[in-house]
Amino acid sequence: MIYSIPTSKIVKTDIDPEIHKTPDALKLKESCQQFEAILWTKLWKDMQKTARSISGSDKGRPYQQMEELSLEMASDDLVIQSGGAGLWKMLYDSMIGKLAADQEAEARMKADEEAANYEEVPESPGFDVQG
Repeated sequence: MIYSIPTSKIVKTDIDPEIHKTPDALKLKESCQQFEAILWTKLWKDMQKTARSISGSDKGRPYQQMEELSLEMASDDLVIQSGGAGLWKMLYDSMIGKLAADQEAEARMKADEEAANYEEVPESPGFDVQG
């Protein structure tokens, strides 16, 4: 089954595309991807634990730590390499607007400060040297 979003539900924003290249935006993207990876790891570990508790095979597992590490690595790879399920992207999109607004406000404040500190230098009277 294919789901589609009606174009009337798509919200367009006036975010400058350059914002996505800033260090803060790159940190935000990485944080969102890490969050999704952690979420998938937790989900898979809980599913594995539930399956083992049902089957009764949870005792005497010498490679338990290796299994957990492999789940963490698989989650990281799923999100970073293949884009995951897109949860990180939805989270990133919901937060990038705030980041853009904060950076714009910061730039405006800096410009206002510079304008307030700017003092116009009066012209010095001209000297007419005749000689």
